[in-house]
Amino acid sequence: MVVHDSPQTVMAFPDKAWKTVTVYLRFMIHFVFADYETRWEQMYGELVRRIRGGVYKERHPIPSLVHLVQEFEVSRGTALKVTTRLADEGYVRAIPGRGTYVLPRDGWPEE
Repeated sequence: MVVHDSPQTVMAFPDKAWKTVTVYLRFMIHFVFADYETRWEQMYGELVRRIRGGVYKERHPIPSLVHLVQEFEVSRGTALKVTTRLADEGYVRAIPGRGTYVLPRDGWPEE
């Protein structure tokens, strides 16, 4: 997996006056799957690493299924299987109509 932070200058138009704002865009270039594990196991492991590492903050949403499908290039069923397992193990909770949120650390399984 390769992640780049790239500063971009964009023009905003608040109150009919041009204002230059520097925005840092974070984008995923590519996630490479290994041959020794199934894709869903690798995706699950990566999401757990991101949750435990603080990339996805407690009480904040993880990316939607659509975004996970695009990023990891897996089927919707695979992404759903991974998020369901994350929920079963106490990492996240799905809230209908709102998204899937990271639960507080004290409810996570031991490493």
